[in-house]
Amino acid sequence: MSGETEGRKKRPVCIAVTVAKQDGETVVFILPITTQPPQPARHALEVPEIESQRVGLETHVRKWIMLDEVNTDIVERSYVWDDRKPLGAFSPAFTAKIRTTLLALAKAGTAKLVDRMK
Repeated sequence: MSGETEGRKKRPVCIAVTVAKQDGETVVFILPITTQPPQPARHALEVPEIESQRVGLETHVRKWIMLDEVNTDIVERSYVWDDRKPLGAFSPAFTAKIRTTLLALAKAGTAKLVDRMK
């Protein structure tokens, strides 16, 4: 892959939406979680420390959920998920905030879909 100089590392993600297709496959819409502060033009939510704790992520490092770049994949054919076991779940209140913000960005056309199925 262009730009890759080291081995891949596991990256935490937020599964925002799952859609069951008629053919039995499951499409997932995935939001990256990063420790890199977002650029001013990007749309992201900072993950509160308590939410990091809830999902089993380290709490001493700030994290953001990137909301303007949504990855899509098919669970049954994905080669990028070695371990599909969930780490945990965000609180209902934080999940609602993610959902509300993501829907607003999608309606405004500022959430870009990145097809990882190709």
